[in-house]
Amino acid sequence: MLLAAALSCMAVPASAKPQPPAKNTAKSGAKAPAKPAARPAAKAAARPAGKAAVKTGGKSAPSPTRNAPAKAAAAGVAAGAVAAGTAAAAVGHAPKGEPGLSAAEVAALHQHAEQGEASAQYALGSLYKRGQGVALSAETAAQWYEKSAQQGYAPAQSDLGLMYANGRGVARDDAQAVQWYRKAAEQGDAVAQNNLGLMLAEGRGAAKDPAQAVQWFQRSAEQGEAAGQYSLGVMYATGRGVAEDVAQALRWFVAAAGQGHVDAQFNAGMLYAEGGVVDRDMAQAAHWLEKAAEQGNAAAQSNLGVLYANGQGVPASDEQAARWLERAAQQGDALAQSNLASLYASGKGVERSPSQAYFWMLLAAGRDNSLAAKRDSMAQPLSAAERARTERQAAAWKAKPAP
Repeated sequence: MLLAAALSCMAVPASAKPQPPAKNTAKSGAKAPAKPAARPAAKAAARPAGKAAVKTGGKSAPSPTRNAPAKAAAAGVAAGAVAAGTAAAAVGHAPKGEPGLSAAEVAALHQHAEQGEASAQYALGSLYKRGQGVALSAETAAQWYEKSAQQGYAPAQSDLGLMYANGRGVARDDAQAVQWYRKAAEQGDAVAQNNLGLMLAEGRGAAKDPAQAVQWFQRSAEQGEAAGQYSLGVMYATGRGVAEDVAQALRWFVAAAGQGHVDAQFNAGMLYAEGGVVDRDMAQAAHWLEKAAEQGNAAAQSNLGVLYANGQGVPASDEQAARWLERAAQQGDALAQSNLASLYASGKGVERSPSQAYFWMLLAAGRDNSLAAKRDSMAQPLSAAERARTERQAAAWKAKPAP
């Protein structure tokens, strides 16, 4: 029977496992998440593996957003509640996406920046940060951001805070990061509001204050900032700084998910699969898990594979189950590896292959000792030479990063 993975919820900005702002999906400009084992005889219902952990970057410090696959927990489909995962990572303002500037345009921008125009200084800093039309230089970017920030330009204050939080172009200094985030946040910058909330939730650069973090997340979320919506959802899901409210958590996860936030998509899918406080809706669960899976989220791919194996929210399809489990397994998801091994052992969705079944179970058991007995049973049909060859292949195997 296919096992489902537990829901993975990003830890709100803290460093649960969050990535400190030192590694973030910074947007430049303004803004700162089962294991199948053959097709289950009965369709198991999704079930959360526990409470979602606030994520701040993947690790625990405020790095506003990102998520790690939750651990598998029970047989069935997807586990549904937000489970401990990575912390959210802080983000920066997203690039405007304008076409590359000509040498003359860069020169003109440089001239305006030298003349003291705050917006030009910020724009020039962003070019140096991305290496667009000028030599890539985080240090030079930080210098122009600071000139602009000192004049009160909110986007520059926000991105300068991010550079201090990540130690990029300047020495890492959480207190300075908080100072600049706050200046921008108080001017209404939604990205800075989310990143400031992450710092306060984690206690980086300022005293830990989850309640105040929620206030900043709320302000960011209400402006439509996806990272702020996700962070606020995590706080409601975990009851941190605010009374636990799964319905509110789902509301904000869905809002962020609709903007393409992968961790929010994963959590929305898991909450719909779990049901309980909110109505269980396997079609919605499959919808959001597929969105996250398409973005490379291994936990979502693993759970989506289980949904296809069970025919929950989607038409039953061993082939689709195998496809998604394979993608998650290739990223090193132990639950997906175990379930994929079961499919190879039974020949469901893939051509039956005892050696492939043993291969994937070897990898899964390497990450989860409780699978040792299944690993040993899958070795039995193989000859000594086949086992040795498969074990060498497993020893040399390396996980592939999400595309």
